[in-house]
Amino acid sequence: MLATAFVVMAVSWAVGAFGPLIGGALAGLPIILGPGFYFLAAQAPAGFVAQTAAYALLSLCATQCFLLCYIAVAAKTPPWLCLACAVSAWLAAALVLRLLPAHPATGALLFIAVTAICLRLGRRFVLPRSPAKGKAGFGLLAVRGLLAGTLVAAVTTASQWLGSTGAGLLLAFPIGYSVVAVTIHQKLGTASLIATLYSALLGTASLATFCAALALAAPRWTADAALATALAASMALTLGLVLRRRYAAAR
Repeated sequence: MLATAFVVMAVSWAVGAFGPLIGGALAGLPIILGPGFYFLAAQAPAGFVAQTAAYALLSLCATQCFLLCYIAVAAKTPPWLCLACAVSAWLAAALVLRLLPAHPATGALLFIAVTAICLRLGRRFVLPRSPAKGKAGFGLLAVRGLLAGTLVAAVTTASQWLGSTGAGLLLAFPIGYSVVAVTIHQKLGTASLIATLYSALLGTASLATFCAALALAAPRWTADAALATALAASMALTLGLVLRRRYAAAR
């Protein structure tokens, strides 16, 4: 619960401090997925954890559809209606993706293809950025973050009865992105929101890296070693994205 609150406040602060490009990259850190899989690994066999991570990787393909849908409607639609449209897009994609085989290679290739398509389609919606309307208040962010964290805790608990398919899809549900999107949309404006979510399309690759690495490592190593490896791979990719964008901005 506290992890979600932290990521919402950290990303909103990062957008104001460093701009939406870096804020979107930081949004892809597994601050929400990580604790969910940590508790799952403590009470489930390695095979179940690996298969759940593989389905979570497929779910992240649906997350890209979520981000693209929000980006597409953000300019002319109120934040909460944007969120409803984006969640509907995620649900439609997830219902199809759950029928696919849960294999890290399949999920990784599909994620790369979906991300490339979403980046291409989403580029046309990016707007010139104007100065932010204001900073999101700490109290408001804390309330929204704690609410989202409560939902994450509930999903993590319920996932034990859903099987690896339902657990993987729901653990990767974009709760954090939902709260981040609505908060930035309301407080920093449409242009900053679209730029942040467009950047998050690449940032989500860090989450995909975490899931793919965990799916491969969980059956072979101890739970702690598999989680540490997945986290290190994810953070390395996030660091690379941030450095790349800072270098590009400095040129």
